[in-house]
Amino acid sequence: MTENDKHAIAAFEKARPRLWGLAYRMLGSAADADDAVQDTWLRWQTVPHDDIASPEAWLTTACSRLCIDILRAAHRTRVDYVGPWLPEPLIGDAGHEPIDQAELASSLSMAFMLLLERLTPTERAAYLLHDVFDYDYDAVSAVLDKQADACRQLVSRARKHVERKEVRVEDEPARQRFLLDTFMGALRSGETDRLASLLADDAELWTDGGGKAVAQTDVIRGQSEIARVLDMIWKTAWYDRTFIETQVNGSPGLMLRENDEIVGVLTLADTADGRISGIHVVRNPDKLGRVSL
Repeated sequence: MTENDKHAIAAFEKARPRLWGLAYRMLGSAADADDAVQDTWLRWQTVPHDDIASPEAWLTTACSRLCIDILRAAHRTRVDYVGPWLPEPLIGDAGHEPIDQAELASSLSMAFMLLLERLTPTERAAYLLHDVFDYDYDAVSAVLDKQADACRQLVSRARKHVERKEVRVEDEPARQRFLLDTFMGALRSGETDRLASLLADDAELWTDGGGKAVAQTDVIRGQSEIARVLDMIWKTAWYDRTFIETQVNGSPGLMLRENDEIVGVLTLADTADGRISGIHVVRNPDKLGRVSL
């Protein structure tokens, strides 16, 4: 192995965590993020490295463009997905990216990832690169092969879509744990009025079974309807399951255990006044393959 080869491998390994973090936020799937990073590595091996001034810029460009292509294909196939779609949950430090920076951890939440689903693939890439990973517009322009002014417009449009719904994407872990405890206490009590009082007026319940596990086939909206559905789910399915607190996408969440198997992952999103704006339950076994006790 030549010195150039060693430098090329070192450059890729240095960039790998950031590439994976970008790919996961783009695609909402750890498996797809793995594929995007692996394909980036394969492409990296085929180029003359002496001609590349900035390995990080080259790798980010290659990975971003791969993700845009994958996301476009995913949007076409997701039309046939059964029921609401949620991102694949990351449990603990299951991702390849260290979750130690508040601004990066907050952009992993289920609520934030769902907001990103409103964007086109190119808007999503521009927004993540600029607002989350702190690339300037010249760098974003080079990645997307667009003029800087066009990238500014992409980011501006993306912000309007993402910020249209009031959802906290930054929070203290203690606040989230308290919210989870309060929610579970109300759920166990069987008092639907108490449960409804915790919810925002426009709260949403998302349950992703993908047609492979029992789940609601539509997003449930509104305080009373969500409280009624959750009470029914508790009494028929959840009452005898174990709820295990863990870190889900960088924030406190819960795993649902049945016997020795994890059969669901639950997270909450809240508003500025501390009410629950979103309840997200992943039940699709295809998205729980990396979840373990």
